[in-house]
Formats: sequence, C-alpha cells, structure tokens
Amino acid sequence: MAFQSFWLLPLLFMWHDFEELVVVPTWLAHHDPHIGRRTLFGGVARADILAVGIWEEFCLLLLIVAGAYWWHLPVLVMAASFPYLGHLVLHLVFVVIKHSYVPGVVTAVIELPLMSWYVMKLSESLSLNWVAWLAMIVSGFGFFGGNLVLIHWGMPRLKLIM
Repeated sequence: MAFQSFWLLPLLFMWHDFEELVVVPTWLAHHDPHIGRRTLFGGVARADILAVGIWEEFCLLLLIVAGAYWWHLPVLVMAASFPYLGHLVLHLVFVVIKHSYVPGVVTAVIELPLMSWYVMKLSESLSLNWVAWLAMIVSGFGFFGGNLVLIHWGMPRLKLIM
C-alpha cells in the first residue's frame, strides 16, 4: 500500500508557524529584520496580525489536503510540499546570513529531514514524467508564492483596522 498520510503537512506547518508566531514579535524588537532590501516576516511585529496570515495559509493547506484525500490526488499535497520545503531551507539561509537565531529555524532543522522523508514517501505513489514533475513544482511555487505576496500585502493593511 502506498504512503498516503496527507495530513502530516498541515500539522508540521502549524508546529513551525507556531514557533514563528510566538517568537517573531520579540525578535523583531531586538534584531534588524533586513536582508538586503527585504524585511523578514514582512516586518509585522504584532502576533494578532501574524496569526491572520498563518491562519489563511493553514486554511489553504487544509483545503488542498482535504481535496487530495477526497479525490485521491497526492499530487496536490506534493505541489504544496515543495514550497514548504523551500521555506524551511530559507530559514537556514537566513541564519547563515544573519549569523544568529532567526524565528522558525529550530522547527526548520527538525522538520527538514521529516519533510524530505515525507516527500520521498509521497512520491512513491506518483508515476509522473519529468515534465509533470516540473509542472507540479512550478505550479506549487507559483500558487504559494502568489499567496505569500498577497499575505504580505494584506498584513500591514490589517494593522490599520485591527
């Protein structure tokens, strides 16, 4: 039987983002959040605003995973897993650049081997050619990258109404 535990992705996502949610506000108050012209965590130091962005992404992951489960489409979970793996790797890159702790790196270090194993196991249930793999990965990064742009655009605006 093929590995079909789709629900691991949203669980790992929440565990990782909980570390960010708890630590980011304090970390931003005591550290320079800039890497080049980019600001880590969108510069949003309020936990309630961060929680809205995390909640939105979590809901998207739940919808994707539920769809994958109901329609037996592990490719949906795979498409969502690659951007998340990239996100975890970015935390390690940020630590190297900043030469210090960056919120989310503890769970990133723990989750990277778990997510790598998870992706390997899920990939065993897929028989895709390289073009389909490439399309799946590009689609996943495009979807979640676009969503991240939307979240980072919206979170500062939430400060005005919350």
